[in-house]
Amino acid sequence: MPANPREDGYALTEVLVASVIAAAVVAMAMSGMTVALRGARGAADMQHVLLEGANISARLRAGDRAANVAADYPDWRISILAVDRPVDPRTGAVLTRARLEHTAPRLALDFIFVEDGYLLTDDEP
Repeated sequence: MPANPREDGYALTEVLVASVIAAAVVAMAMSGMTVALRGARGAADMQHVLLEGANISARLRAGDRAANVAADYPDWRISILAVDRPVDPRTGAVLTRARLEHTAPRLALDFIFVEDGYLLTDDEP
């Protein structure tokens, strides 16, 4: 039999302190995972928005009217502006700026398009 009965095992306070420390570690780990999941969700949302922006840009380059494209993407505001008309007086090519703005998350994309004009020949006035 031990000389001091208090050395037989763990005291209740030691067990409680160890439980509190373990609970704090678990809570901090869960908090970290929550922040990581929110960040992953935000990154996925931004990737989706960028994919929509690329799709809108492709449709505009293909010649779809901005009003038709805007009807398919209600979260986007599309504005088409002339940059310089004409860029090349020989060909009539023009630069057009398309500004795409998304409401949430706040994002603005600018695209510059070179649109073909008609080719002037020497015998035309």
